[in-house]
Amino acid sequence: MTEIAIIAADIQEVIGSATALKILFGLPMWVGVILTILDSFVFLFIHYYGVRKLEFFFLGLITTMTAMFFTNMFYSNPSISLMIEGTVIPSVPAGAWNVTLGLIGAVIMPHNLYLHSALVLSRKIDHKNRTAVNEANIYNLIESAGSLVISFLISTAVISTFAVYAYGHPEANDGITLYKAADVLAETLGSSARYLWAIGLLAAG
Repeated sequence: MTEIAIIAADIQEVIGSATALKILFGLPMWVGVILTILDSFVFLFIHYYGVRKLEFFFLGLITTMTAMFFTNMFYSNPSISLMIEGTVIPSVPAGAWNVTLGLIGAVIMPHNLYLHSALVLSRKIDHKNRTAVNEANIYNLIESAGSLVISFLISTAVISTFAVYAYGHPEANDGITLYKAADVLAETLGSSARYLWAIGLLAAG
């Protein structure tokens, strides 16, 4: 069941990457899907040379994604005070439960939990040594918590960016897809925002 959940969680990332390739290079979605599936072999190739190299590779992708999405957020200029207020005193407006569940799902993904568990197993420790095991669990807890916090911040950046648009265009709230999001950003923030979105989306996928 866990493997099925991981596959289901990864489907949206494949679609996201294919959408990004379509925005950047005009490739058909089916071509983007195939290219995204093939990049799994790149991950396996990097992993062959060590898990640390793979972790640094992912760090580069996360850094790219963070930079792109936060740049668009700062250009959209959301109310920081309202964002802080909503973080400290969270509330769910009427009709927003679907979006709320989507945010939770974007942060706590089955494959993330699986990956972090696998990282623990990859560490060379003496499993008979309780102290060593506890130490590995502590570092994994810190690593997982840090990853989830970063995921939450990235999701917040994306949501706040489009919230600025949605607030001024209530008629479009139900029609912003991954592809249309690029047009929305280009309309409100300029053409460069479209490509920042696509690069961040590609790194995320």
